[in-house]
Amino acid sequence: MKISKKTIFAALFIVSLIFVLFVGRKFDPQTWTRSFILTTNGFAHFRKGLDVSGWTRLVYKISYDKYEKIYTNTTELATIEKTIETIIMKNIDNRISKLGVSDYKAYVQNMDNQHYIVVEIGGIADLDQAKELIGKTLELEFKLQNPEKPTKASIAARKALAAQVLAEVQKDPENIQKMLEGRMSENIYHTVFTGNTLDQLPDIYKKNPKLLDAAEIGKIYGLIEGNYTTVYQQQENALTQWTWVALDGYTIFRVLDRKQGKDLSGNTATIYVFEDIFIQDRETRIPATDGEKILNGAYFKFANTSTSQVGEPTVVINLDENGKEVFCNITQANVGKPMAIFVGGNLLTAPNIQTKICGGTAEINWSFTTESAKQLSNALNEGTLPAPLILMQEEKISPSLWVNALTGALFAWLIGFFAIMILICSMYGYKKMILTGMVLITSLTVLAAFMKLTDYALSLSGIAAIILSIGMWVDANILIYERLREELKEGKSIRWAIDNAKDRSRSAIRDGNISTWLIAFVLFSMGTNMFKGFGSMMLVTMFLTLFLNVPLTKILLHVFYDPEKSN
Repeated sequence: MKISKKTIFAALFIVSLIFVLFVGRKFDPQTWTRSFILTTNGFAHFRKGLDVSGWTRLVYKISYDKYEKIYTNTTELATIEKTIETIIMKNIDNRISKLGVSDYKAYVQNMDNQHYIVVEIGGIADLDQAKELIGKTLELEFKLQNPEKPTKASIAARKALAAQVLAEVQKDPENIQKMLEGRMSENIYHTVFTGNTLDQLPDIYKKNPKLLDAAEIGKIYGLIEGNYTTVYQQQENALTQWTWVALDGYTIFRVLDRKQGKDLSGNTATIYVFEDIFIQDRETRIPATDGEKILNGAYFKFANTSTSQVGEPTVVINLDENGKEVFCNITQANVGKPMAIFVGGNLLTAPNIQTKICGGTAEINWSFTTESAKQLSNALNEGTLPAPLILMQEEKISPSLWVNALTGALFAWLIGFFAIMILICSMYGYKKMILTGMVLITSLTVLAAFMKLTDYALSLSGIAAIILSIGMWVDANILIYERLREELKEGKSIRWAIDNAKDRSRSAIRDGNISTWLIAFVLFSMGTNMFKGFGSMMLVTMFLTLFLNVPLTKILLHVFYDPEKSN
Protein backbone atom coordinates (compact mmCIF):
# COMPACT_ATOMS: atom_id res chain seq x y z
CA MET A 1 0.00 0.00 0.00
CA LYS A 2 1.42 3.35 -1.05
CA ILE A 3 1.70 5.90 1.75
CA SER A 4 0.90 9.45 0.66
CA LYS A 5 3.24 12.36 1.33
CA LYS A 6 0.46 14.03 3.27
CA THR A 7 0.38 11.09 5.68
CA ILE A 8 4.16 11.11 6.05
CA PHE A 9 4.26 14.81 6.94
CA ALA A 10 1.33 14.43 9.33
CA ALA A 11 3.09 11.53 11.07
CA LEU A 12 6.34 13.53 11.25
CA PHE A 13 4.52 16.43 12.89
CA ILE A 14 2.72 14.21 15.44
CA VAL A 15 5.88 12.27 16.37
CA SER A 16 7.86 15.52 16.71
CA LEU A 17 5.15 17.07 18.86
CA ILE A 18 5.04 14.05 21.18
CA PHE A 19 8.85 14.11 21.40
CA VAL A 20 8.83 17.82 22.31
CA LEU A 21 6.04 17.50 24.90
CA PHE A 22 6.81 14.21 26.61
CA VAL A 23 10.51 13.36 26.16
CA GLY A 24 13.33 14.80 28.26
CA ARG A 25 16.92 14.11 29.19
CA LYS A 26 18.55 13.19 32.49
CA PHE A 27 22.24 13.52 33.30
CA ASP A 28 23.96 10.32 34.50
CA PRO A 29 27.07 11.21 36.60
CA GLN A 30 28.37 7.66 36.28
CA THR A 31 28.58 7.65 32.47
CA TRP A 32 28.76 11.46 32.00
CA THR A 33 25.91 11.24 29.49
CA ARG A 34 22.38 12.64 29.21
CA SER A 35 19.91 9.84 28.53
CA PHE A 36 16.30 10.07 27.35
CA ILE A 37 13.44 9.89 29.84
CA LEU A 38 9.65 10.23 29.65
CA THR A 39 8.23 13.35 31.29
CA THR A 40 5.05 15.39 31.45
CA ASN A 41 6.98 18.64 31.10
CA GLY A 42 9.09 18.24 27.99
CA PHE A 43 9.56 21.99 27.51
CA ALA A 44 11.65 22.15 30.68
CA HIS A 45 14.13 19.62 29.29
CA PHE A 46 15.51 21.64 26.40
CA ARG A 47 19.20 22.16 26.93
CA LYS A 48 19.95 25.82 27.49
CA GLY A 49 23.15 27.47 26.37
CA LEU A 50 25.70 29.55 28.18
CA ASP A 51 23.94 32.90 27.86
CA VAL A 52 20.42 31.58 28.51
CA SER A 53 20.79 29.38 31.58
CA GLY A 54 23.81 30.97 33.22
CA TRP A 55 27.06 29.10 33.34
CA THR A 56 29.61 27.29 35.38
CA ARG A 57 32.99 28.99 35.48
CA LEU A 58 36.12 26.94 36.15
CA VAL A 59 39.63 28.36 36.39
CA TYR A 60 42.55 25.96 35.98
CA LYS A 61 46.18 26.82 36.57
CA ILE A 62 48.65 25.26 34.14
CA SER A 63 51.58 23.87 36.10
CA TYR A 64 54.86 24.42 34.26
CA ASP A 65 57.05 23.50 37.25
CA LYS A 66 58.92 20.63 35.61
CA TYR A 67 59.46 22.61 32.40
CA GLU A 68 60.92 25.53 34.33
CA LYS A 69 63.50 23.18 35.88
CA ILE A 70 64.75 22.07 32.47
CA TYR A 71 64.23 25.04 30.14
CA THR A 72 66.24 27.82 31.75
CA ASN A 73 66.21 29.97 28.63
CA THR A 74 63.27 32.39 28.95
CA THR A 75 62.55 32.57 25.21
CA GLU A 76 62.66 28.80 24.82
CA LEU A 77 60.40 28.31 27.85
CA ALA A 78 57.87 30.82 26.48
CA THR A 79 57.74 28.91 23.19
CA ILE A 80 57.15 25.62 25.03
CA GLU A 81 54.39 27.18 27.15
CA LYS A 82 52.65 28.57 24.07
CA THR A 83 52.71 25.17 22.38
CA ILE A 84 51.33 23.45 25.48
CA GLU A 85 48.54 26.03 25.83
CA THR A 86 47.51 25.34 22.24
CA ILE A 87 47.44 21.57 22.86
CA ILE A 88 45.40 21.95 26.05
CA MET A 89 42.89 24.29 24.41
CA LYS A 90 42.45 21.88 21.51
CA ASN A 91 41.98 19.01 23.96
CA ILE A 92 39.29 20.90 25.91
CA ASP A 93 37.58 21.96 22.70
CA ASN A 94 37.43 18.34 21.52
CA ARG A 95 35.81 17.31 24.79
CA ILE A 96 33.17 20.01 25.03
CA SER A 97 32.42 21.42 21.59
CA LYS A 98 30.81 18.56 19.66
CA LEU A 99 29.25 19.69 16.39
CA GLY A 100 28.08 22.95 17.96
CA VAL A 101 25.58 21.35 20.36
CA SER A 102 27.34 22.52 23.54
CA ASP A 103 27.71 26.19 24.41
CA TYR A 104 30.90 27.22 26.14
CA LYS A 105 33.82 29.61 26.23
CA ALA A 106 37.41 28.69 26.90
CA TYR A 107 40.38 31.03 26.87
CA VAL A 108 43.89 31.48 28.26
CA GLN A 109 44.45 34.12 30.92
CA ASN A 110 47.88 35.27 32.10
CA MET A 111 48.17 36.98 35.48
CA ASP A 112 51.23 37.56 37.68
CA ASN A 113 53.40 35.37 35.43
CA GLN A 114 50.96 32.48 35.93
CA HIS A 115 49.01 30.81 33.11
CA TYR A 116 45.34 29.92 33.54
CA ILE A 117 42.70 28.20 31.44
CA VAL A 118 39.23 29.69 32.03
CA VAL A 119 36.29 27.51 30.98
CA GLU A 120 32.68 28.70 31.09
CA ILE A 121 30.08 26.02 30.33
CA GLY A 122 26.41 26.81 29.87
CA GLY A 123 23.39 24.78 30.88
CA ILE A 124 24.98 22.92 33.79
CA ALA A 125 23.84 23.70 37.30
CA ASP A 126 26.04 21.16 39.08
CA LEU A 127 29.71 22.08 39.38
CA ASP A 128 30.68 18.41 39.58
CA GLN A 129 28.92 17.77 36.29
CA ALA A 130 30.82 20.64 34.71
CA LYS A 131 34.15 19.33 35.94
CA GLU A 132 33.36 15.83 34.72
CA LEU A 133 32.30 17.25 31.35
CA ILE A 134 35.73 18.78 30.88
CA GLY A 135 37.09 15.32 31.62
CA LYS A 136 40.04 13.86 33.38
CA THR A 137 43.15 15.98 33.13
CA LEU A 138 45.47 13.02 33.03
CA GLU A 139 49.12 13.80 32.44
CA LEU A 140 51.27 11.30 30.60
CA GLU A 141 54.84 11.29 31.93
CA PHE A 142 57.95 9.31 31.09
CA LYS A 143 60.56 9.40 33.84
CA LEU A 144 64.09 8.14 34.35
CA GLN A 145 65.87 7.48 37.62
CA ASN A 146 67.37 10.60 39.17
CA PRO A 147 71.18 10.29 38.98
CA GLU A 148 71.74 13.18 41.42
CA LYS A 149 72.42 12.35 45.06
CA PRO A 150 70.34 14.28 47.59
CA THR A 151 71.94 17.36 49.11
CA LYS A 152 71.15 19.35 52.23
CA ALA A 153 69.39 21.91 50.06
CA SER A 154 67.28 19.34 48.20
CA ILE A 155 66.32 17.57 51.44
CA ALA A 156 65.35 20.90 53.01
CA ALA A 157 63.15 21.62 49.95
CA ARG A 158 61.44 18.25 50.36
CA LYS A 159 60.82 18.93 54.05
CA ALA A 160 59.27 22.27 53.12
CA LEU A 161 57.04 20.44 50.62
CA ALA A 162 56.01 17.99 53.35
CA ALA A 163 55.12 20.89 55.65
CA GLN A 164 53.03 22.38 52.84
CA VAL A 165 51.19 19.08 52.38
CA LEU A 166 50.55 18.90 56.14
CA ALA A 167 49.07 22.41 56.12
CA GLU A 168 46.84 21.55 53.15
CA VAL A 169 45.40 18.36 54.66
CA GLN A 170 44.85 20.03 58.03
CA LYS A 171 42.91 22.78 56.29
CA ASP A 172 40.67 20.36 54.37
CA PRO A 173 40.81 16.93 56.06
CA GLU A 174 37.67 15.65 54.33
CA ASN A 175 39.29 15.82 50.88
CA ILE A 176 42.70 14.30 51.58
CA GLN A 177 42.37 11.56 49.00
CA LYS A 178 41.25 13.95 46.28
CA MET A 179 43.95 16.44 47.22
CA LEU A 180 46.80 13.90 46.96
CA GLU A 181 45.49 11.88 44.05
CA GLY A 182 48.04 11.48 41.29
CA ARG A 183 51.11 12.74 43.20
CA MET A 184 53.02 9.49 43.19
CA SER A 185 55.26 10.87 40.45
CA GLU A 186 56.41 13.47 43.02
CA ASN A 187 57.25 10.72 45.52
CA ILE A 188 54.20 11.59 47.60
CA TYR A 189 52.21 8.51 48.60
CA HIS A 190 48.75 8.40 50.14
CA THR A 191 47.57 5.08 51.60
CA VAL A 192 44.45 4.05 53.47
CA PHE A 193 45.03 1.04 55.75
CA THR A 194 41.69 -0.71 56.24
CA GLY A 195 41.93 -3.13 59.15
CA ASN A 196 45.63 -3.96 59.63
CA THR A 197 47.55 -5.23 62.63
CA LEU A 198 50.83 -3.65 63.70
CA ASP A 199 52.99 -6.33 62.08
CA GLN A 200 51.36 -5.57 58.70
CA LEU A 201 52.27 -1.89 58.75
CA PRO A 202 55.34 0.05 57.53
CA ASP A 203 58.45 0.16 59.72
CA ILE A 204 57.73 3.66 61.03
CA TYR A 205 54.77 2.23 62.97
CA LYS A 206 56.35 -1.09 63.91
CA LYS A 207 59.29 0.73 65.51
CA ASN A 208 56.94 3.15 67.29
CA PRO A 209 54.11 0.89 68.55
CA LYS A 210 52.60 3.62 70.73
CA LEU A 211 52.27 6.02 67.79
CA LEU A 212 48.87 4.78 66.65
CA ASP A 213 47.61 3.82 70.12
CA ALA A 214 48.20 7.29 71.55
CA ALA A 215 46.67 9.11 68.57
CA GLU A 216 43.31 10.82 68.98
CA ILE A 217 40.73 9.46 66.53
CA GLY A 218 40.36 11.76 63.52
CA LYS A 219 43.24 14.09 64.41
CA ILE A 220 46.02 14.63 61.86
CA TYR A 221 49.60 14.11 63.09
CA GLY A 222 52.90 15.03 61.44
CA LEU A 223 55.63 15.63 60.47
CA ILE A 224 57.36 12.45 61.67
CA GLU A 225 60.88 12.31 60.26
CA GLY A 226 62.95 9.21 59.63
CA ASN A 227 62.87 5.84 57.95
CA TYR A 228 59.40 4.96 56.69
CA THR A 229 60.12 1.43 55.51
CA THR A 230 62.52 -0.63 53.42
CA VAL A 231 61.51 -2.05 50.03
CA TYR A 232 62.94 -4.52 47.56
CA GLN A 233 63.82 -2.38 44.56
CA GLN A 234 65.60 -2.65 41.22
CA GLN A 235 68.84 -0.75 41.02
CA GLU A 236 69.85 1.82 38.44
CA ASN A 237 72.06 0.59 35.57
CA ALA A 238 71.14 -3.01 36.31
CA LEU A 239 68.96 -5.38 34.33
CA THR A 240 68.47 -8.00 37.01
CA GLN A 241 70.07 -6.63 40.20
CA TRP A 242 67.64 -6.00 43.08
CA THR A 243 68.40 -4.90 46.60
CA TRP A 244 66.74 -3.58 49.76
CA VAL A 245 66.32 0.21 49.67
CA ALA A 246 65.43 2.39 52.66
CA LEU A 247 62.71 4.99 52.12
CA ASP A 248 63.42 8.01 54.28
CA GLY A 249 61.24 11.06 54.56
CA TYR A 250 58.29 12.56 56.40
CA THR A 251 55.10 10.85 57.55
CA ILE A 252 51.61 12.27 58.20
CA PHE A 253 48.76 10.14 59.52
CA ARG A 254 45.37 10.14 61.20
CA VAL A 255 43.66 7.19 62.88
CA LEU A 256 40.08 6.58 61.76
CA ASP A 257 39.31 3.54 63.90
CA ARG A 258 41.03 1.31 66.45
CA LYS A 259 39.58 -1.88 67.90
CA GLN A 260 40.46 -5.36 69.15
CA GLY A 261 40.37 -8.29 66.76
CA LYS A 262 42.27 -11.34 65.53
CA ASP A 263 45.48 -11.34 63.54
CA LEU A 264 46.34 -13.91 60.84
CA SER A 265 47.46 -16.40 63.49
CA GLY A 266 44.22 -16.08 65.40
CA ASN A 267 45.76 -14.16 68.28
CA THR A 268 44.11 -11.10 69.82
CA ALA A 269 45.58 -7.88 68.41
CA THR A 270 44.70 -4.25 67.81
CA ILE A 271 43.21 -3.61 64.36
CA TYR A 272 43.94 -0.18 62.90
CA VAL A 273 42.09 1.81 60.23
CA PHE A 274 44.00 4.95 59.30
CA GLU A 275 45.20 7.25 56.53
CA ASP A 276 48.90 7.57 55.88
CA ILE A 277 50.85 10.13 53.82
CA PHE A 278 54.53 9.63 53.10
CA ILE A 279 56.67 12.30 51.43
CA GLN A 280 60.06 10.89 50.48
CA ASP A 281 63.05 13.11 51.18
CA ARG A 282 64.13 12.99 47.54
CA GLU A 283 62.69 12.80 44.04
CA THR A 284 63.82 9.43 42.75
CA ARG A 285 62.79 10.10 39.15
CA ILE A 286 63.16 13.02 36.77
CA PRO A 287 61.36 13.76 33.47
CA ALA A 288 62.78 11.83 30.53
CA THR A 289 64.53 14.28 28.23
CA ASP A 290 67.01 14.06 25.38
CA GLY A 291 68.69 17.23 26.65
CA GLU A 292 66.43 19.54 24.66
CA LYS A 293 62.87 18.22 24.82
CA ILE A 294 60.82 16.51 27.53
CA LEU A 295 59.01 13.35 26.48
CA ASN A 296 55.36 13.68 27.54
CA GLY A 297 51.78 14.00 26.33
CA ALA A 298 52.67 16.83 23.94
CA TYR A 299 53.94 14.17 21.53
CA PHE A 300 51.06 11.77 22.14
CA LYS A 301 48.89 10.72 19.16
CA PHE A 302 46.67 7.91 20.40
CA ALA A 303 46.67 4.72 22.43
CA ASN A 304 45.34 1.34 21.43
CA THR A 305 45.12 -2.12 22.95
CA SER A 306 47.20 -5.04 21.75
CA THR A 307 48.59 -8.34 23.01
CA SER A 308 52.11 -9.22 24.08
CA GLN A 309 54.13 -12.08 22.68
CA VAL A 310 52.75 -14.32 25.44
CA GLY A 311 49.18 -13.28 24.68
CA GLU A 312 48.60 -10.85 27.57
CA PRO A 313 46.66 -7.60 26.99
CA THR A 314 48.83 -4.51 26.60
CA VAL A 315 48.38 -0.81 25.89
CA VAL A 316 50.39 0.71 23.05
CA ILE A 317 51.17 4.44 23.09
CA ASN A 318 51.72 5.94 19.65
CA LEU A 319 53.84 9.08 19.33
CA ASP A 320 53.95 11.68 16.56
CA GLU A 321 56.97 12.28 14.32
CA ASN A 322 58.68 14.66 16.76
CA GLY A 323 57.96 12.32 19.67
CA LYS A 324 59.40 9.41 17.72
CA GLU A 325 62.74 11.20 17.46
CA VAL A 326 62.76 12.28 21.13
CA PHE A 327 61.86 8.75 22.28
CA CYS A 328 64.56 7.25 20.08
CA ASN A 329 67.24 9.59 21.48
CA ILE A 330 66.20 8.93 25.10
CA THR A 331 66.08 5.15 24.80
CA GLN A 332 69.40 5.08 22.96
CA ALA A 333 71.08 7.04 25.79
CA ASN A 334 69.50 4.97 28.58
CA VAL A 335 69.73 1.33 27.49
CA GLY A 336 69.67 -0.92 30.56
CA LYS A 337 67.94 1.69 32.74
CA PRO A 338 64.30 1.58 33.84
CA MET A 339 61.82 4.08 32.40
CA ALA A 340 58.76 4.75 34.53
CA ILE A 341 55.47 5.62 32.87
CA PHE A 342 52.98 7.67 34.86
CA VAL A 343 49.42 8.54 33.91
CA GLY A 344 47.71 11.14 36.04
CA GLY A 345 50.60 10.97 38.50
CA ASN A 346 50.10 7.25 39.11
CA LEU A 347 52.80 4.76 38.24
CA LEU A 348 51.73 2.24 35.62
CA THR A 349 54.97 0.43 34.99
CA ALA A 350 58.74 0.89 35.03
CA PRO A 351 60.22 -1.47 32.44
CA ASN A 352 63.90 -1.63 31.59
CA ILE A 353 64.96 -0.19 28.26
CA GLN A 354 66.35 -3.22 26.47
CA THR A 355 67.39 -1.39 23.30
CA LYS A 356 66.80 1.90 21.53
CA ILE A 357 63.22 2.26 20.28
CA CYS A 358 62.79 4.38 17.20
CA GLY A 359 59.50 3.16 15.76
CA GLY A 360 57.31 5.72 17.52
CA THR A 361 55.40 3.27 19.72
CA ALA A 362 55.75 2.32 23.40
CA GLU A 363 54.09 -0.76 24.83
CA ILE A 364 52.82 -0.81 28.43
CA ASN A 365 52.70 -4.22 30.13
CA TRP A 366 51.19 -4.23 33.62
CA SER A 367 49.05 -7.35 34.24
CA PHE A 368 46.11 -5.85 32.38
CA THR A 369 42.81 -7.57 31.78
CA THR A 370 41.19 -6.97 28.41
CA GLU A 371 38.75 -4.55 30.02
CA SER A 372 41.33 -2.62 32.08
CA ALA A 373 43.58 -2.26 29.02
CA LYS A 374 40.66 -0.84 27.07
CA GLN A 375 39.76 1.55 29.90
CA LEU A 376 43.31 2.88 30.09
CA SER A 377 43.50 3.25 26.33
CA ASN A 378 40.25 5.22 26.31
CA ALA A 379 41.41 7.41 29.22
CA LEU A 380 44.65 8.24 27.42
CA ASN A 381 42.86 9.10 24.19
CA GLU A 382 40.30 11.29 25.95
CA GLY A 383 42.34 13.03 28.59
CA THR A 384 46.10 13.06 28.20
CA LEU A 385 47.61 16.51 28.62
CA PRO A 386 51.23 17.69 28.34
CA ALA A 387 51.02 19.59 31.65
CA PRO A 388 48.82 19.16 34.72
CA LEU A 389 45.82 21.41 35.30
CA ILE A 390 45.14 22.49 38.88
CA LEU A 391 41.58 23.63 39.61
CA MET A 392 41.91 27.01 41.33
CA GLN A 393 38.38 28.42 41.24
CA GLU A 394 34.86 27.23 40.55
CA GLU A 395 31.60 29.13 40.57
CA LYS A 396 28.08 29.15 39.15
CA ILE A 397 27.09 32.35 37.35
CA SER A 398 23.42 33.37 37.51
CA PRO A 399 21.60 33.84 34.18
CA SER A 400 19.69 36.86 35.55
CA LEU A 401 21.61 39.30 33.37
CA TRP A 402 20.35 37.50 30.30
CA VAL A 403 16.71 36.95 31.31
CA ASN A 404 15.63 40.24 29.77
CA ALA A 405 17.55 39.48 26.58
CA LEU A 406 15.90 36.07 26.27
CA THR A 407 12.45 37.51 27.01
CA GLY A 408 13.03 40.21 24.44
CA ALA A 409 14.09 37.65 21.83
CA LEU A 410 10.97 35.54 22.39
CA PHE A 411 8.77 38.64 22.36
CA ALA A 412 10.36 39.72 19.07
CA TRP A 413 9.66 36.26 17.66
CA LEU A 414 5.96 36.47 18.58
CA ILE A 415 5.61 39.97 17.12
CA GLY A 416 7.37 38.86 13.95
CA PHE A 417 5.17 35.77 13.65
CA PHE A 418 1.90 37.71 13.95
CA ALA A 419 3.19 40.50 11.70
CA ILE A 420 3.99 37.91 9.03
CA MET A 421 0.53 36.36 9.37
CA ILE A 422 -1.12 39.76 8.92
CA LEU A 423 1.08 40.53 5.91
CA ILE A 424 0.32 37.18 4.25
CA CYS A 425 -3.40 37.66 4.91
CA SER A 426 -3.40 41.14 3.37
CA MET A 427 -1.43 40.02 0.32
CA TYR A 428 -2.84 36.58 -0.42
CA GLY A 429 -5.93 36.03 1.71
CA TYR A 430 -6.79 34.19 4.89
CA LYS A 431 -6.37 30.69 3.38
CA LYS A 432 -2.70 31.26 2.56
CA MET A 433 -2.26 32.88 5.97
CA ILE A 434 -3.54 29.69 7.63
CA LEU A 435 -1.44 27.59 5.27
CA THR A 436 1.70 29.60 6.06
CA GLY A 437 1.02 29.34 9.79
CA MET A 438 0.67 25.54 9.51
CA VAL A 439 3.98 25.29 7.63
CA LEU A 440 5.79 27.47 10.18
CA ILE A 441 4.36 25.60 13.17
CA THR A 442 5.25 22.24 11.62
CA SER A 443 8.80 23.39 10.80
CA LEU A 444 9.31 24.79 14.31
CA THR A 445 7.97 21.60 15.90
CA VAL A 446 10.30 19.40 13.83
CA LEU A 447 13.19 21.77 14.61
CA ALA A 448 12.41 21.60 18.34
CA ALA A 449 12.35 17.79 18.19
CA PHE A 450 15.70 17.82 16.39
CA MET A 451 17.19 20.08 19.06
CA LYS A 452 16.03 17.76 21.82
CA LEU A 453 17.18 14.66 19.90
CA THR A 454 20.70 16.06 19.42
CA ASP A 455 20.79 17.74 22.86
CA TYR A 456 21.45 21.08 21.19
CA ALA A 457 22.34 23.85 23.67
CA LEU A 458 20.00 26.71 22.78
CA SER A 459 21.75 30.06 23.08
CA LEU A 460 20.76 33.59 22.18
CA SER A 461 22.70 33.25 18.93
CA GLY A 462 20.71 30.10 18.14
CA ILE A 463 17.44 31.90 18.92
CA ALA A 464 18.52 34.73 16.59
CA ALA A 465 19.16 32.16 13.84
CA ILE A 466 15.67 30.67 14.35
CA ILE A 467 14.02 34.11 14.17
CA LEU A 468 15.95 34.88 10.97
CA SER A 469 15.01 31.48 9.54
CA ILE A 470 11.29 32.16 10.03
CA GLY A 471 11.65 35.07 7.65
CA MET A 472 13.46 32.87 5.13
CA TRP A 473 10.82 30.15 5.43
CA VAL A 474 8.11 32.71 4.71
CA ASP A 475 10.21 34.09 1.85
CA ALA A 476 10.15 30.63 0.25
CA ASN A 477 6.37 30.54 0.62
CA ILE A 478 6.01 34.00 -0.91
CA LEU A 479 8.05 32.92 -3.94
CA ILE A 480 5.70 29.97 -4.45
CA TYR A 481 2.60 32.16 -3.99
CA GLU A 482 3.86 34.70 -6.54
CA ARG A 483 4.61 31.98 -9.09
CA LEU A 484 1.14 30.54 -8.40
CA ARG A 485 -0.46 33.93 -9.05
CA GLU A 486 1.42 34.21 -12.36
CA GLU A 487 0.35 30.74 -13.44
CA LEU A 488 -3.29 31.43 -12.64
CA LYS A 489 -3.17 34.73 -14.61
CA GLU A 490 -2.08 32.71 -17.64
CA GLY A 491 -5.32 30.76 -17.34
CA LYS A 492 -3.88 27.44 -16.15
CA SER A 493 -5.87 25.11 -13.93
CA ILE A 494 -5.27 25.25 -10.22
CA ARG A 495 -3.68 21.81 -10.25
CA TRP A 496 -1.14 22.66 -12.94
CA ALA A 497 -0.60 26.11 -11.48
CA ILE A 498 0.39 24.68 -8.05
CA ASP A 499 2.78 22.14 -9.55
CA ASN A 500 4.38 24.65 -11.91
CA ALA A 501 4.61 27.32 -9.16
CA LYS A 502 6.58 24.94 -6.96
CA ASP A 503 8.85 23.86 -9.85
CA ARG A 504 9.47 27.43 -11.08
CA SER A 505 10.32 28.74 -7.61
CA ARG A 506 12.53 25.81 -6.71
CA SER A 507 15.72 27.15 -8.33
CA ALA A 508 15.39 30.60 -6.71
CA ILE A 509 14.71 29.06 -3.29
CA ARG A 510 17.54 26.58 -3.71
CA ASP A 511 20.10 29.18 -4.83
CA GLY A 512 19.16 31.57 -2.03
CA ASN A 513 19.45 28.84 0.57
CA ILE A 514 22.74 27.52 -0.80
CA SER A 515 24.34 30.97 -0.59
CA THR A 516 23.10 31.32 2.99
CA TRP A 517 24.20 27.75 3.72
CA LEU A 518 27.76 28.56 2.60
CA ILE A 519 27.94 31.55 4.94
CA ALA A 520 26.50 29.47 7.79
CA PHE A 521 29.04 26.73 7.10
CA VAL A 522 31.94 29.20 7.28
CA LEU A 523 30.61 30.56 10.60
CA PHE A 524 30.20 27.04 11.97
CA SER A 525 33.61 25.75 10.91
CA MET A 526 35.81 28.79 11.43
CA GLY A 527 34.04 31.18 13.79
CA THR A 528 34.08 31.52 17.56
CA ASN A 529 31.68 29.46 19.64
CA MET A 530 29.01 32.19 19.45
CA PHE A 531 29.14 32.11 15.65
CA LYS A 532 29.23 28.31 15.68
CA GLY A 533 25.91 28.27 17.51
CA PHE A 534 24.41 30.67 14.96
CA GLY A 535 25.94 28.85 12.00
CA SER A 536 24.90 25.36 13.11
CA MET A 537 21.27 26.45 13.63
CA MET A 538 21.22 28.14 10.22
CA LEU A 539 22.49 24.94 8.58
CA VAL A 540 19.63 22.96 10.14
CA THR A 541 16.96 25.50 9.19
CA MET A 542 18.21 25.68 5.60
CA PHE A 543 17.84 21.91 5.40
CA LEU A 544 14.28 22.16 6.71
CA THR A 545 13.45 24.85 4.14
CA LEU A 546 14.37 22.65 1.20
CA PHE A 547 13.15 19.29 2.43
CA LEU A 548 10.19 20.20 4.64
CA ASN A 549 8.91 23.72 4.09
CA VAL A 550 8.72 23.71 0.26
CA PRO A 551 7.20 20.24 -0.29
CA LEU A 552 4.77 20.74 2.62
CA THR A 553 3.63 24.06 1.13
CA LYS A 554 2.84 22.32 -2.18
CA ILE A 555 0.88 19.57 -0.40
CA LEU A 556 -1.17 22.05 1.63
CA LEU A 557 -1.90 24.15 -1.48
CA HIS A 558 -3.46 21.09 -3.04
CA VAL A 559 -5.37 20.38 0.20
CA PHE A 560 -6.76 23.91 0.31
CA TYR A 561 -7.39 24.50 -3.42
CA ASP A 562 -7.36 21.10 -5.15
CA PRO A 563 -8.58 18.46 -2.68
CA GLU A 564 -8.80 15.76 -5.36
CA LYS A 565 -5.01 15.73 -5.76
CA SER A 566 -4.15 16.28 -2.11
CA ASN A 567 -3.45 12.57 -1.75
